Amino acid sequence: MKFQYRVLNISDFIKTDTSSHELKIEEGAHQNEVKEYSNITQNKLNELGQEGWYLISITNQNLFFKKAV
Repeated sequence: MKFQYRVLNISDFIKTDTSSHELKIEEGAHQNEVKEYSNITQNKLNELGQEGWYLISITNQNLFFKKAV
């Protein structure tokens, strides 16, 4: 059996808005941001799973996936 491998950086899961330089002073802003990143990450992992990718390892900021070809 042959496998295809894929390496993604955790930053690939997080959308960034480089146009905004405002500081978020609200106490709940950070919690909302973390929740949003968690939802984005979960959705992306679900998409990869539906495409047949299996998460096999996490090292530092890298996620390693494989799928049978």
